[in-house]
Amino acid sequence: MPVEWTIRGARLLDDRHDRDPADVRVRNGRIERIAPQLEPAANDLDAGGLVLAPGFIDIHCHSDFASLVYPRAESKVMAGVTTDVSGNCGASPFPLVGEFRARRQAEWQRHGLTLDWRSAEEYFDRVEGSPCSVNRAVLVGHGAIRAAVVGYADRRASADELEAMCRLLAEGLDAGAWGLSSGLIYPPGCYADADELATLARCAADAGAYYASHIRSEGDRLLEAIDEFLDVVRRAGVRGQLSHLKASGAANWRKMPEAIRRLRDARADGLAVAADRYPYLASMTDLDSLLLPNWAVEGGRDEELARLADPSTRRRLADEITHRHPEPDYFERILIAAVTARRSQDAVGKTLRQMAETAGRDPLDVAFDLIIEHQAQVSATYFSMSEENLRDILAEPYVAVGSDAALRRLPDLTDGRRPRGLSHPRAYGTAGRFLGTYVRDVGLMDWQEGIRRLTSLPADILGLPDRGRLAEGAWADLVLFDPDTVGDRATYKRPWVTPAGIRHVFVSGEPVVTDGRHTGAVPGRVLRRGAA
Repeated sequence: MPVEWTIRGARLLDDRHDRDPADVRVRNGRIERIAPQLEPAANDLDAGGLVLAPGFIDIHCHSDFASLVYPRAESKVMAGVTTDVSGNCGASPFPLVGEFRARRQAEWQRHGLTLDWRSAEEYFDRVEGSPCSVNRAVLVGHGAIRAAVVGYADRRASADELEAMCRLLAEGLDAGAWGLSSGLIYPPGCYADADELATLARCAADAGAYYASHIRSEGDRLLEAIDEFLDVVRRAGVRGQLSHLKASGAANWRKMPEAIRRLRDARADGLAVAADRYPYLASMTDLDSLLLPNWAVEGGRDEELARLADPSTRRRLADEITHRHPEPDYFERILIAAVTARRSQDAVGKTLRQMAETAGRDPLDVAFDLIIEHQAQVSATYFSMSEENLRDILAEPYVAVGSDAALRRLPDLTDGRRPRGLSHPRAYGTAGRFLGTYVRDVGLMDWQEGIRRLTSLPADILGLPDRGRLAEGAWADLVLFDPDTVGDRATYKRPWVTPAGIRHVFVSGEPVVTDGRHTGAVPGRVLRRGAA
């Protein structure tokens, strides 16, 4: 039976509508008609006093595996997100072979997920058979294809290996991936040079896809890393997306004006470059990725753990990390967020400094032992960024808003138990915080521009033609919110709280959130590039 709705009296807001009141008819998953007044439909929604916007497109996510475990995707749809773009930072869910596969399986086995695919086509078939509340788009991860061909070795790829990586990239793009991503602080992607990246990015460009990069440094060598990114984009002739633009560490905050100038100049010179950012001052990643230099993780997890267990190597590591981070409060700003489920949870919610003082030990010794104990599966939140930088970044018109988070469920707190581990509040609060704090309260931009950053801008980056705008014929991914009350409620201590003010959400024309409650519907589609 066709699903038909009339949404009456909302104030329309996107890059072409500036809060014009209108009625919207939704039929068979698409916007059928927009007019000042329409006849009631079989389902009628009085939206007076609310803003109707396109569903938010979260341009930078890591939900590749999580969508198979948490199909209701509450952290996304309860925040107005209707499309989730994953496979970022070089870590796509395909190809899955060797150590890369083993690491992902170890991460997800406690959730009951068996990784029963290897190739891109097999992954797409798998997710198409697993309904979800949000639409899902995926990138091909450079780290995944390098792991499949070169492994975790710190060396240049040979010509034959580079050709093999190009074939794997082409397979992923042919299967429906939207672009290529790199994560140049994570093994094995960190071992690639600019020539390798440019060659692969050129393959993406030839297919009409784009290149998203977690650049090689967000701290001491931020400007050099931006130059490398721009060089790759220029040489490849590809559309470029700089992932979660930031300056990490107080000593580097002064570099942000120059970083922004370089991006502006590149755009003025005709490079198709954009960026994304989440509206928070702390990052979240694996503890070993945050602390350890590249040489310490070469060869894979077993070799990394063996190095951490060796006394002389630990001393070398400690000397190098201390030299790189002489700031006295460094360990006070690293908060342990999650560890493996079957071992002690005592570290969760504590900083490395607090753990060291309690144990009467050096913070790095505590960190190294924690990584060993939990087999390198330790997540950490790092408070390292500047509010002034954040506002300057968000003010740039080419910066989309992305959470850098996987989709999550809403935990059941009725029995008084807290969820295991602490996610980042960006997983639940990104859209609400951006709209409530930076658009409404701070006034960095007007409402129309704020909505553009969450909708048509990421749609244009992705190359998605029929989502992200309120237009007749477009897919009916829609969010209705109260502009007076929208805002985040998630915190670092209670990160699992959904935003205020998000009232109704439609995905492909079907209500997924009604009056702030999830309906249980899972109408999201797997978006394959090039598919009809």
